[in-house]
Amino acid sequence: MSFIDEMLGQGRDWVVGHRERDLPRPRLTPTLAGKWLVDEWALQFEVAQSRLRWPAADWRRRLRDELGDAVEMYNRAGWVDDPLSYHQDPPPLENPEIKKRSASGIRYEHLRVESGYTTHEGEPGGERWEAYEANRTAHAWILRHDGPPRPWLICINGYRTGRPLVDLNAFDARRLHKDLGLNLAFPVQPLHGPRSEGASGDRVLHGGAMNTVHTSAHAIWDIRRLADWLRADQGAPKVGAMGISLGGYLTALLTCFDDDLQCAIAGVPEADLVRGMRRNVEPILPPFYEQWGLSWRSLERVNRVVSPLAMEPMIDHDRRFIFAGLVDRWVRPGNVRALWEHWDQPSICWYEGSHLSFPFEPE
Repeated sequence: MSFIDEMLGQGRDWVVGHRERDLPRPRLTPTLAGKWLVDEWALQFEVAQSRLRWPAADWRRRLRDELGDAVEMYNRAGWVDDPLSYHQDPPPLENPEIKKRSASGIRYEHLRVESGYTTHEGEPGGERWEAYEANRTAHAWILRHDGPPRPWLICINGYRTGRPLVDLNAFDARRLHKDLGLNLAFPVQPLHGPRSEGASGDRVLHGGAMNTVHTSAHAIWDIRRLADWLRADQGAPKVGAMGISLGGYLTALLTCFDDDLQCAIAGVPEADLVRGMRRNVEPILPPFYEQWGLSWRSLERVNRVVSPLAMEPMIDHDRRFIFAGLVDRWVRPGNVRALWEHWDQPSICWYEGSHLSFPFEPE
């Protein structure tokens, strides 16, 4: 290999953010560079919010104590070794409030119902989580056809979304609903949209380690209830799931609980939340972690209870599908590859684009 080829190879590695030689190699074009820049700008804007808020002593102490107590509790309960046993089976979804709405020219129904989710007794961060009043109500946007029963697709929103205008357009609801003839259900993730505390998604990643765990556990509770309601009360002959970004993570996690899913489509999915957070946060404050008594190992152990990589999917191999961008700055291709391997290498679409460019990628 010539010196020039080696330098070009290193430049490509830096742009794509990984050195996985068995992944497709994107063509370095001006269009690709533009997608990369938009992704990087959005990511740095998000990360800057944590950089600008220097962790106060009380917050550091709370984070340290909650993590330590959670590791002890989770180990004692056996949840670290058996993550499935951490999760509680939700009761049926009954008597939801449903009102007609419209957004971006699309008519839909707004479903509201008491979530009913509670953390385990004495669980670290549990009292704070249950004090988020708006989060106690589950929401979903519903698009359905008149006439005989049709298949339903559950569309799980990404991080910082959870509003009808954004979600319906991000998933191209018109095409899925009208052209493909599907009924659609868009559950809103905890702490997003009408369930948020501040801006949509606030306190999921910036509210402490236990908030991240409770977000995923609470989301799976709500989504499982919604899926059961579609089957039992709405006569759904088939139910599939598709998620984007953090929603892709939850789609992968859902396969560990629902063996009746007809398909699971994980879009630009973050498969390892701790690895993703560590990549973005560790360069900011590395000298201080040991002084604060914090450990990435503790965070990894606690997050096992909501990690799709720690549990086995219950649906058949040919019902799993992934799509991901080769220059994704939010979810690096290596993390997507980890899910692909855990899923026994199902069908995957690598497109020459970024995290935020997926709605515009023809692949």
